[in-house]
Amino acid sequence: MTFAEAGSGRCGQRIELRPNGGVLDLLSYKTIRLRGRALGRISFAMEDWASAIRQDNVRFATVRGTFDVTIPLVELGRSLDLRRAAALVVTTEDPEAQVVIEQMDLAQDRSGFEQSARSGVWVWRYREAIEDPGAIVSTCRRHSLSRVMIQMPASEDGPEIWRAYVRLLVTLREGGIEVVALDGYPEAIYDPQQLAGKVRRLFGLVEPHLLAGVQLDIEPYLLPGFLDDEAGPIQYLNAIDLIKEMIGQRTHLSVVMPFWLTTVAVRGRPLAFAVMDRVDEVVVMSYRTDLGEVKSLSDDTLRYGDLIGIPVWLAVETITLPVEQRVTLKREPRLQLADAVLDRLHRRLIFPPFPSPLSKDDPREGFRVHHRMTVRPERITFAGRPRSDVEKAVRTLLNTVAHRSFAGIVVHDFDGLRALAE
Repeated sequence: MTFAEAGSGRCGQRIELRPNGGVLDLLSYKTIRLRGRALGRISFAMEDWASAIRQDNVRFATVRGTFDVTIPLVELGRSLDLRRAAALVVTTEDPEAQVVIEQMDLAQDRSGFEQSARSGVWVWRYREAIEDPGAIVSTCRRHSLSRVMIQMPASEDGPEIWRAYVRLLVTLREGGIEVVALDGYPEAIYDPQQLAGKVRRLFGLVEPHLLAGVQLDIEPYLLPGFLDDEAGPIQYLNAIDLIKEMIGQRTHLSVVMPFWLTTVAVRGRPLAFAVMDRVDEVVVMSYRTDLGEVKSLSDDTLRYGDLIGIPVWLAVETITLPVEQRVTLKREPRLQLADAVLDRLHRRLIFPPFPSPLSKDDPREGFRVHHRMTVRPERITFAGRPRSDVEKAVRTLLNTVAHRSFAGIVVHDFDGLRALAE
C-alpha cells in the first residue's frame, strides 16, 4: 500500500478481516503478529463491529522500517469485542508512506496446563448455619466441596449475630473449607454505600487471612427498565467499582452473573466482559442439566477469562423451579391488532382481556406475539433427580471443561442439594 499527499491529515486503508462486511471471532487467540516493511510511520489498529459503525478503532502498534511485531490481544480485548472483529486499519500521518504486509498471524496458546478446578456451594440461611455449622462441614466433606459462599448477616442484625457469623467462618475454615462472604441485592446499584458498609463492618471483625473473598450477587436486571438503555448497566459497573476500591487488597472480589450478560452491550462491549475487567473472579449462573449446554452457554465468558487471566466458576441448580412461559413480542403499530399493550406510565405490560377496547388513539404501545416458548424446569434444575446425578454432573464438568480460566463448579444451593433423594 502506498500513501501519497496526505498533507497534515491522516491517510489510511481499512482491510476487512472477513469479506462482505462480516466479522471474525478472535476471542480464542492470544496474540497478533505482523511482519513486513514500512517507509515512514505506519500505525495498525483494529475495529470491531460496533466501533466500525462509530467509525472508530483501537490502535495497537506503530512501525517504521523492517518490522516484526507480536502484540498480545488482551489490551485490544479490553476495548473491543474480539468476537466481532471487523477490520485491520492501516494509517499514516506522513506526507508519503508505503507499507508491505508480508505476514499476519493470529496465535493461540497451545501450552499445556493442569486442571485444578474445585467445587463449592452457596449457603443463604446464615442463621441456621450459625446454629449448626457441623451440617455444612459434613455435607462439604461428603460431596468433596472445598468452598462455601455464605450470606452475610442483615444490616439490622445485632452485634451478637455478626460475631456468631465470624465464628461460623472460623469453624468452616478450621474444617478445611474456603469461605467467601456473600451479599447483594438489585437496589444496591442505586446506593452501593450501604452494601459497602456491610462489607466494611465484616472487615472490622475478621482477620484478613480468614476470607478467600467477598462475593456480590446483585442481579440488577431484576429491576424494571434496567436493560432499557446503558444507564442501568453503567450504574451496576459503578457499584462494583466502588466496592472493589473499598476492598482494596484485603481480599478478592467475586461477582455472580447470568450467562446471557455476554449478549448485553455497554459502551460497545459485552457487559459481562466489563464486569470481568473489574473483579478477581466471576461465577456464571449456567443453570442447565444438559452439560453440553452448560459449556456452550459459558464458552464466551470462559474464553474471555482465558484472555485476561481471571478465574471463572460455573454453576448448577438443584432447587425446585416452576414451569416458565416465555413470550417474544414484536411491535404492532396497528393497535387494534395488538396481542399486548405496554403502559409505560404505569410500567405494565397488559395481555387480553383488556380493561377497555383498544383504539388507534390509545397512548399505549401495541405488540403482537412473535414466539411462545415453554421452559421446562427439568432443563434447568436437577431438583427431583437423585443426588448422584448432581455428583456425576459436577465430576464430568470438572474433568472436561478445557479452559485455563475454569476454576470449578458451584452448586445452588446447600438446601437444594441436601433435599435431593439418595
